[in-house]
Amino acid sequence: MELAVVGSGTALLRLVLAGRLDAAGTEKVEGRFSAAIGNSKADVAVDLTGVSFVGSLGIRMLIAAARQADRARRRFVIFGAQSAVAEVFETVSLDDLIPVVADEDAALARLKA
Repeated sequence: MELAVVGSGTALLRLVLAGRLDAAGTEKVEGRFSAAIGNSKADVAVDLTGVSFVGSLGIRMLIAAARQADRARRRFVIFGAQSAVAEVFETVSLDDLIPVVADEDAALARLKA
């Protein structure tokens, strides 16, 4: 699992994940992921276009991050989930807790709304 932090000093913090967000992948990136959100004052867009699998610990990490952003009064959106990942999100009704949209344009529009 890889994590790239883009735009941490701007109005938008873009966190780009790539790989498998399973137990091992989540453990590898969770500290940096949370720290990036905590150290930024920007709204957060999480790019999952490069993520092929999300397990329960990955979902927990995303929910915790969304709550962290909410406590700091920042918006949080997930975009670009591949079909298998989107199906998992739909099964667990993740979009009841976190906005999940199709692509970056939709994420930017959601953050501006």
